[in-house]
Amino acid sequence: MTQSNNSRHQIEYCADAGSIKFLESGRRSAFLRSLPGVRERAAAVQTKRVKTDPDSDRETANDIEPGSSSGSIDELRIHCQNAPVLSIEALTAHAQQMEQGRAKLVQLLVDSEWGLATMATEFLNSVTDGIDLSELINKNVGDSHELVQGGDFVQDTAKQLESKLTACFQQVLNVKESANVAATLAECRHFLNEIHFLPNFLQQVIATVVRQSRHETLSKEDEQWLASIQWQQHRMIASRQAMINGNLRLVTFIAKQYNNQAMPFNDLIQDGTIGLIKAVDRYDWNRAVRFSTYAIYWIRQTVSRAMIRQEKMVRLPYNIAAKASTVFEIMNNCLTQNNKWPSTLELAELCGLSEGEVQAIVNNYQSVISLDSNINDDEDMPEVITTLEQHHFPQPLNSLVSSSLKTYLHKAVGTLPEREADIISCRFGLNSDQEMTLQDIADRLSLTRERVRQIQNSALLKLKNNFSGELVDFLEMS
Repeated sequence: MTQSNNSRHQIEYCADAGSIKFLESGRRSAFLRSLPGVRERAAAVQTKRVKTDPDSDRETANDIEPGSSSGSIDELRIHCQNAPVLSIEALTAHAQQMEQGRAKLVQLLVDSEWGLATMATEFLNSVTDGIDLSELINKNVGDSHELVQGGDFVQDTAKQLESKLTACFQQVLNVKESANVAATLAECRHFLNEIHFLPNFLQQVIATVVRQSRHETLSKEDEQWLASIQWQQHRMIASRQAMINGNLRLVTFIAKQYNNQAMPFNDLIQDGTIGLIKAVDRYDWNRAVRFSTYAIYWIRQTVSRAMIRQEKMVRLPYNIAAKASTVFEIMNNCLTQNNKWPSTLELAELCGLSEGEVQAIVNNYQSVISLDSNINDDEDMPEVITTLEQHHFPQPLNSLVSSSLKTYLHKAVGTLPEREADIISCRFGLNSDQEMTLQDIADRLSLTRERVRQIQNSALLKLKNNFSGELVDFLEMS
């Protein structure tokens, strides 16, 4: 991480001019509100506007998606506007207190056999349930004062760290089978004290411990230990909640940038708040990075990923969906230059992707229509589903009609004399799938072709006179 004197955006506040100057060129930062002077001045102006003009919030309300309910939107807007504003010093103090409470909580749990066993059980259950490791721990657990780019620094990948933690917690649960119990526990505790467990996981562990304590008789030491972890949990949660509430306006500011998309404004706020919570849980106050600068990437990531999840009915992986804009831009450029659409192979070469990825992106972003909608949205036209027919397997109704018709024809032909029934069956393939010509039947029965034709016509006339009424029903079904 860079130090404060080498930050990407250096800002100078001019009190006399009431303006903000950037010492380096670049896009305008979204976090000018974090400056105490600017935020207090903006809050004063907003309060004055509300008192003097009751309709001053119409512009903000017009930015919200029309489809959302007015009551929930108003409550959400008022809640965000009334969110407390934290100064940089107060935010740093809360972050420091939260980290101290989290670290002390981890130490209390790890040093206790009861807490260590509960941590092991909860972690292994979470991994078994498919919860991602990033939701349990913060992978970047290197010392804040050491350079990550150092030559001797090698950081474990997520898979390696998950394997180490799984092996460590399995040793904790099976420690009684170990030859040296004390050495095994000491090694596991030393390793776990260096892991940055996230607050949600720690709260889950404490909830399990409290639930177990209700069914057991606790000693005085266990009661003191339980009270200590609950106190540290309360200390951590209080600072965590203060940091979240103090940056809700940042979520609203980022959500308004995506307000013209398909997602409702309420959903944007909710997903942005999830990103803010992730940033609070992973923020390291020791590094020379302002919290707002750190949180914006988490907020935008959760919002953009939520939009991709809801954009299509069939969801693509985020790493592929994020490349869709590049693929379509190159497709449009090729169409403009060459007056034709590029092939999948050409797109793959121009985009630097595999053919499978390009094909998945192109297929996923094709237009989607409902099978229950009318063709061309015209009520006089039939529904789309009525015009579709799959040809891999016969329709159940057609199979039933064909079977019934075949049974009824055999019954009708059975009423004819033996020679007439034989000629009709051979001529129309009732007993086999192959039809015979008049000449083939004549050779088979040692008759002339004309005589076979006369017998056939006589048999068909009998069937028409006796069974025509019943056979008409099958014609209507076909």
